[in-house]
Amino acid sequence: MPTVAQEQQTTSPPNQGCEQLTQAALPKLVSSLNDNNFTALEQALQTLESACGPNEVTQRLRIIGQLVQKQPTTASIRTYLEQGQDNKLMIRLDDAAEENYQNIYLKDKAAYNYVPLRHGVDSLVQVKAAAILGSQMYNLTETEEAIAYLFSDHINTYLMRMQKEKPVTRVQEFQEVEHWKRGWGFTLGGGLYRPLNATNPIFNNQAIFGVSAMSPLSNDWIFDAFFKYRSNKGSRTFEYDLYDQVEYVNSPASYIMGASVGYKFLDLGKFLMIGKGGIAFETVSTGLQEVQYYDYYDPYYGGGGASTRFHNVNTYNLLGGLTVMQHLHRRTFIGANIQYHYSPYNNDRRLLTPTASDYINFELFFRF
Repeated sequence: MPTVAQEQQTTSPPNQGCEQLTQAALPKLVSSLNDNNFTALEQALQTLESACGPNEVTQRLRIIGQLVQKQPTTASIRTYLEQGQDNKLMIRLDDAAEENYQNIYLKDKAAYNYVPLRHGVDSLVQVKAAAILGSQMYNLTETEEAIAYLFSDHINTYLMRMQKEKPVTRVQEFQEVEHWKRGWGFTLGGGLYRPLNATNPIFNNQAIFGVSAMSPLSNDWIFDAFFKYRSNKGSRTFEYDLYDQVEYVNSPASYIMGASVGYKFLDLGKFLMIGKGGIAFETVSTGLQEVQYYDYYDPYYGGGGASTRFHNVNTYNLLGGLTVMQHLHRRTFIGANIQYHYSPYNNDRRLLTPTASDYINFELFFRF
C-alpha cells in the first residue's frame, strides 16, 4: 500500500492580518454555505484567498460547494490532493478529537489557517458531505465519493478508497516518543578523555569507551550504572613504588565503574537535556602482579595453593556534566556527554610521579 508522506507541521510565523481577515470571513462563509448561497460563498473565498492565499479550509469549502451544485470538481480535487491538503484535514480532525484541542490550536494558529478546531465550518461541511453520500440524486465519481467520505470524517473509508496510509499527527508522534522513554535502557558509546590545564601530563587525549544501564527517560530524575574502559596507549611512563623498589610503568588501560544521577531539566519530546553528577571507582592498570603461595590443609584436596595479586593505581572519580539526547526510532536515542572528572591519582601513596587530577570527557553514545 503506498504511503503518503505527511507534510511537516512546524510552528508557523503569526500573521495577524490573515488571522483578523479569517475571523471576519468565517461567519459569512458559514452562513453562505448553510443557505446554499454559493455565489456569496465564492465571493467570500476569493476575498480571503486574495489576501492570504488558498489553504485547506478554503479549498475544502469550494469543493463541497461544487459537489452540492453538481459542478465539475476534477481540477479542484486534483489541486487539493497534490498539495497534501487531505493530510492536513486528517491531522486537523485528529487534533480536534483531543481533549485539549483548544490548547493545541492556540499553540500554532497558523497551522490551522486561523480556523479554530471544532469550528462550525467543519461540522457544516461534514453534514453537507454526509447528505451527498446519503442522497440518490448524486452520481459521484470514485474520487468524489472518496473526498466526500473524508469531508464527512470517515477517514478510514477514505484511506481504503484512495489506498493511502493515515498520517501520524503531532499528538500521536509525541505519545509514541513518550512510550519509548519508559523502561530501562542500555547505552554504548565512546569518545575522548583529556586533562585540563596540565603540563606534560601522564594521560593525554585517551580514547574511552563505555556501557551503562539507564533508568527510564520518562522520569525527571534519571539514574545509571556504568563501566568505562580507557585506553592509555601513548601515555607517559610513571614511577610506582613496589615494596620500596621503584618500578617504571607504562599503563595499558584504566577501568572506571560507578553510578550517576541526573535531572532532566529540558524535555521537548524528542530532545532532552540532563544535568548529571556521579562517583566511580577507578583503577589504572600497571601490569605489575605477583603470585602468592600458601599452605593450608583440605581434607579432600590436600594442602597448598596460590593466588595472584595485582598492583594498580586506585582512586575515586568524581564527575559532573551535561547530557543531551535526541530520539531516533522506537527505543533508540543518540546522545552526547560532556563531563568534568576529578581523579586524585596521587592519593595512592605508591604512585611517585605527580599526576594531573582534572580531566574533561567528550562522548557520543546510543541508547537502546
